[in-house]
Amino acid sequence: MLKSSLTIMKVAGIPIRIHVSFLIILPFFSWVIATNIGQIARMAAIDPGNVALNPLIIGFILAVMLFISVTFHEISHSLVAQKKGIKINSITLMLLGGVAQMDDDLQNPKDEALMAAAGPLFSLIFGGLLLFIIRPMITGFNADIRLMVYYLGYINIFLAIFNLLPAFPSDGGRILRSLIALKTSHYKATKIATAIGKAFALLMGFYGFLYGQIILMLIAFFIYIGASQEKETSLMRDVFGPFKVKDLMTEKVITVREDITISELLDKMLKEKHSGYPVVDSEGNLSGCVTLEDIKDISEQSQELKSVEEVMACNIISVHPEEDLFEAFKKMSRSEIGRLMVIEDGELIGILTRSDIMKAHQLKIVKDKKENK
Repeated sequence: MLKSSLTIMKVAGIPIRIHVSFLIILPFFSWVIATNIGQIARMAAIDPGNVALNPLIIGFILAVMLFISVTFHEISHSLVAQKKGIKINSITLMLLGGVAQMDDDLQNPKDEALMAAAGPLFSLIFGGLLLFIIRPMITGFNADIRLMVYYLGYINIFLAIFNLLPAFPSDGGRILRSLIALKTSHYKATKIATAIGKAFALLMGFYGFLYGQIILMLIAFFIYIGASQEKETSLMRDVFGPFKVKDLMTEKVITVREDITISELLDKMLKEKHSGYPVVDSEGNLSGCVTLEDIKDISEQSQELKSVEEVMACNIISVHPEEDLFEAFKKMSRSEIGRLMVIEDGELIGILTRSDIMKAHQLKIVKDKKENK
């Protein structure tokens, strides 16, 4: 989903991206704000008749400023995570806010709580600054500026409070998980927090349905899906946790030469029932990887003429035998590939496939039974 994004700038080395869904929701947010300008003005103790700008212009400005606030909310999370050693790949503005793409979660409960609290803390401080310090200082300014300052202050404080609800995977839900994790395992804490998050999502969605609040229903949907995905990730971490790459890799690696034809490769695949191979050059050095996906669209006539070297993937994604299996699993998922080359001291010593990784679940069950005897 995050592939349809455009990088617009970098902040603290973190790419800030705009997803196509953001371009769809921005006009909608602008329109919603514009249709409520009168109500916002009255809340700010401003006579709606004194508002000079077109409501749609004010709505657009406030919608943009709102998403900028959300970006800094996410940057606050990211800076804390970076300080704790987690790499931040990007922050993407999308349908219902911002999403920080991190290489991993913080496993220390205290660190996770600090990271989760950083975003709401920024929103609360920024909102309070606008409402209680800047707003009283601009009483002599025109109504449009006073209205915008009021709305941004109000909405940031609202966002801070809303994000602190224990609806995992929201910030409040992550703080809840970190508190539970102080007393139990990370996996059990995630199970409890996601169950609470799903319950909140169902209640939120039901309320939104009763009162026709489409945005609330969308938020509830994303919270429910997010909680489910987080639970699955935590389960994978729990299953893969005890294993290293060397525990499950295939050590007897079958390779193919880069000078054989596609036809010869297909015959080899059919005979050995493999869908991918590491590719070596004439001196036996690893030069790439070729899979059934790379050759499936090559015509039968061309299969006799083309060599493996012409179609193989040269970007070799590898792991070390001592690397954690969960890290290898994430690397495989991010790259959307079915196998990783296991390399030690520059030498190919094994291969790790998705089916190898899936064996970890069975081994974990056997290991747990053995330990519980």
